[in-house]
Amino acid sequence: MSWGSVRGHDRVVDELRRAARSGRFPHALLFVGPEGVGKRTFALRLAQALLCEERPEAELEPCGSCPGCAQAEAQTHPDLLTAGRPEDKQELPIKVIRDLCDDFALKPARGGRKVAIVDDVDSMNEEAANAFLKTLEEPPPGAVLVLLGTSAERQLETVVSRCQVVRFDPLPVEVLAEALLERGVATEPSEATRLATLADGSFGRAVGLAAPDLGRYRRDLIDGLASEGGIDPAEQVKRLDAFAKQAGKESAAQRRRVRLMLWELARLFRGVLWQTAGLEPPSPDPDDRRAIARLAERLEPEDVFILAERAMDADFHVQRNLYMPLVLESLFHDLAKVVNRPGRP
Repeated sequence: MSWGSVRGHDRVVDELRRAARSGRFPHALLFVGPEGVGKRTFALRLAQALLCEERPEAELEPCGSCPGCAQAEAQTHPDLLTAGRPEDKQELPIKVIRDLCDDFALKPARGGRKVAIVDDVDSMNEEAANAFLKTLEEPPPGAVLVLLGTSAERQLETVVSRCQVVRFDPLPVEVLAEALLERGVATEPSEATRLATLADGSFGRAVGLAAPDLGRYRRDLIDGLASEGGIDPAEQVKRLDAFAKQAGKESAAQRRRVRLMLWELARLFRGVLWQTAGLEPPSPDPDDRRAIARLAERLEPEDVFILAERAMDADFHVQRNLYMPLVLESLFHDLAKVVNRPGRP
């Protein structure tokens, strides 16, 4: 499968292809950018290109049919290693890093190159990051290490300095909308465009937002925050917890649902900031714009900054597997203190 299957990141493909043709392909890459834009899919396609047994490496174009390409696509290639934070952990454990480095140091089984992909490096603590340094400084000949995160600023400087930082942009609305239609997430172009706009360039977020029950809960939550009567924090925690459990018994699925709603809260408050600045809120939903206008009439800009910051703090804690009911209780308690106050005169 060629790079044509990886959409919206042609600039990154061109940059890496130029590096391959120059004979100076980086031994360590740090992919950074928003969640859900395809960094891991891109890394797997890159691994396939590097492990392809038919085409010259300088082309950086997988043939898609040789044994190396087939095994890389199935993630069964002996020279393709993957690692990430276990779902039940708050951080990427040092044992995962040490085991990866030990395997990475072994000679390739099929050719002259090994590729390792490490997800969730934002959650890597200092001890685990330091365990990487020797491998980053002196990688095995021909080896390529790809780290996946959201921001270079969230990594240790000692790690960043040993990597080529590759920045990924959000997917363009038209590219994301087309992908949603092709994969059956949306059936109508107008719905695909609406989801793509709401998702801020993230395919994963667009898929989550497409769920009908999420749309209904989202509407109730936003309208409740914008209402004159305000919100009942305990009731909101109960409702969001019940909504999350509709995703199934797996805690990872429940956390993904909660994080989607926290991102929607952050989007709402961002729209309020635009409104208070006299700008048109960046929302395609007329109901959202009405809620934004009501909140902008009642809240000071400083209040809105606080609300947005609390939503993103809660998202960080949920991502790190902290006890979710406690995170939500704290969040809605703080939101209620602000939105339940009498409005501006």
